[in-house]
Amino acid sequence: MATDRGNDLRAFTSFANEKLSNGEAILTLDDALCLWDYENQTDAEREAAVQAIRQGLADVEAGRVWPAREAIADLRRKYNLPELP
Repeated sequence: MATDRGNDLRAFTSFANEKLSNGEAILTLDDALCLWDYENQTDAEREAAVQAIRQGLADVEAGRVWPAREAIADLRRKYNLPELP
């Protein structure tokens, strides 16, 4: 069974080793995973992300925003999540 490169541990290990050998040792694991994810996206996935960011910026510019506390409270109600202490 073929393994998708984005989920291939050996390919990720090789990618990480290459980054480390190129002097990018200051990368955190999170940074490396984000780079890995980005480099394994399709053009369509990248374009969808760019469009979503553009839409979000347009929403902010148009004033279509609401306070984070309200948004989080709404998500808690919607998904029946407990309040944090």
